[in-house]
Amino acid sequence: MKIILSLLLFILSFGRIFAADGLPNLIDYNGYKNNVTNFCASPTQPWAKWKDNSFIESEQVLYADINHKDDGDIEYKRYLWTLNLDSSRISTIWIASGPTFLEKASYVYKETMGVIYTCAVINAKIRIIDTLLTKIPSTQSNLKEKLQQQSGLLQKNIENEHCREVKDTSELSMKKSLLDNTTYQYCNYRQYLFYLNSASKQSLDVYYSGSTSNNRSSPLDNTEAVAQKIAQSANKITNEISHTKEIFPQAMVAFNEFEKTYASHIVLEFILQDYIDLRESLKRVMNPIGQVIYKASNAQSPK
Repeated sequence: MKIILSLLLFILSFGRIFAADGLPNLIDYNGYKNNVTNFCASPTQPWAKWKDNSFIESEQVLYADINHKDDGDIEYKRYLWTLNLDSSRISTIWIASGPTFLEKASYVYKETMGVIYTCAVINAKIRIIDTLLTKIPSTQSNLKEKLQQQSGLLQKNIENEHCREVKDTSELSMKKSLLDNTTYQYCNYRQYLFYLNSASKQSLDVYYSGSTSNNRSSPLDNTEAVAQKIAQSANKITNEISHTKEIFPQAMVAFNEFEKTYASHIVLEFILQDYIDLRESLKRVMNPIGQVIYKASNAQSPK
């Protein structure tokens, strides 16, 4: 059953990617925002109810308009701060040979995905531990008490990590919620990559204006420079699209593997603790017996 579930999850991951990759390439910033509203957040999409079981408290930020990059930086920092992430990283991203729109958006996207998976792992651990605690009978092992303490600490981590506790924690439901959350994030970022790709093709001067200043010459002074910049932009955006698409199902499969092995890890901890307890009990019982046998042997010695 779990093998079938894992296979189904893998297929769904690829299906979500292809679905979220839709819509035309040539769009402006308003087109990007409209695509997020009408496509990524559409009630007709299979991930439409992602907000009902969102793993994070913060609303996903829209990625920056290349014509108002400073406003975008402010929004990025505000959003990262609400997720308890390093917002100062945005100010340190600077690339002399081109604009930083892609690098900053990529950082925000990856950090967001990281928080979502962190929150999903915390919720999964709580569910697995609580389930095992109800099935394992009381013993003299202190591991059960430790697991109860660990469950309590995980509950606190939900608040500390700015996560939301998922209401329906059944295995299939949690995977579906995680898939919905990450697909929406992927769709949002994918539409932004459409926009950057379109902007770089339609107006290189606008696209690269973010990399120039009043005391610095434009990188588009001659035909050769334009050709180089076209190739550079196309390659960076294409590589990011391919990389993001490749990582999406891998992350889902990795989470699925974690859920399967974490319960086994806890059970093995129980077995190890029981073995240690048994060894200590045998030591307490056998040591006095060994001493009696040793003394009896010495008493019967001819010396």
